[in-house]
Amino acid sequence: MSRICSSMLERELQNFGLSEKEAKVYLAALELGTATIQELSKKSCVNRATTYIQVESLIQRGLVSSTDRQKKSLFIAEKPQRLIEILTDKKTKVEELENKFTGLMPDFEAIYNVHADRPRVRFLAGEVGLNFWRNEVYKNKPKELYLILPREVPGTEKVKEDTVFIKLAKSAATIKMLYLTEKNFVNNFTSFRNVLTRVFFMKDFELDVAMFNNKIFLNKPIGFDASMGVMIEDKMFYKSFVAIIETLWQLAQPLGLGINIATDAPRS
Repeated sequence: MSRICSSMLERELQNFGLSEKEAKVYLAALELGTATIQELSKKSCVNRATTYIQVESLIQRGLVSSTDRQKKSLFIAEKPQRLIEILTDKKTKVEELENKFTGLMPDFEAIYNVHADRPRVRFLAGEVGLNFWRNEVYKNKPKELYLILPREVPGTEKVKEDTVFIKLAKSAATIKMLYLTEKNFVNNFTSFRNVLTRVFFMKDFELDVAMFNNKIFLNKPIGFDASMGVMIEDKMFYKSFVAIIETLWQLAQPLGLGINIATDAPRS
């Protein structure tokens, strides 16, 4: 093997992850086929004691194997294709690790943001975000829950949504729902006395908003591309958002034909 070729391959093997001496010994093993430590040392120009250490490391990497013949230990380089196999295995493990840590990011972000001088922020994707804040309501039973929904109320044919709403209505002491739509339709759940509903038309507002216990959930509705939810937990943010919602509430119209049916309906 020419010196230029050997030098180039050594550099690439170091890029692969081998040390300089590991690369020299591995190339020597490839060229010799089967060799003793002494032969590998001579070929690689690495002293014998160090060559033995490099061979042990290469064995652990799966690039060299050993055998005994006539009471001598011989070392054999694995086929060069083994380099690609190792890279493929590393790639698979990195992808698995990336997927695992992507799933753990909300937890790391939550820890990172737990500081008294700044809001706690958590990112939640799609249906996960919806389920998260809903379960928080079920668990904590807040005194007041604010909802802003920029879309039509689900009909009774959507059993899953109905069930969710019934659970929410039973979990929160008071629910204020503000629909940002120009339609004035009757809610299917007006029999819950604690559910107050009003309509206020606001163009281009497309986020679902849920607020309770100093937590603000902003969610891009399911069905949109790259659906994403964000939770902000902070007293000042919460107080400011409540002020905005209460102002809109005063400007909004009661749901139905000029009557707040949710307030006047009998308890279910």
